[in-house]
Amino acid sequence: AGLALLAAGCSGGSSNSPRTTSGASGPGGTTIVLKSLMFTPAMLRVKVGTTVTWRNDEPITHTVTSGRSLGVDKSTGLRSGQRPDGRFNARLNGSGDTFSYTFTRPGAYPYYCSIHFGMNAEVLVTK
Repeated sequence: AGLALLAAGCSGGSSNSPRTTSGASGPGGTTIVLKSLMFTPAMLRVKVGTTVTWRNDEPITHTVTSGRSLGVDKSTGLRSGQRPDGRFNARLNGSGDTFSYTFTRPGAYPYYCSIHFGMNAEVLVTK
């Protein structure tokens, strides 16, 4: 039962309409916050050349791992598996830890927290 409660609490980004934010929070960059077992925003749209920074606002460890989330349940947001692509894999050990990555090509860049199976998100990079 405890595992079910933990899993239910990990359903970050499971909203039926993910929030999309443009990369406009600073010159050349923007921030994604890890809080309440979610990436906020879960869907981020930026231009090529933008540096995105992920900031852990929780006392627990998260990862920012590039790759596909597999078998995401539409009602809970939980994934059944994951397939890293090797582009980035950062461990953010607690509050205040950050990781930054500069997107140099257009495309869709899915990522997830390898520890919490409800934390799935994406950066969409345009020209």
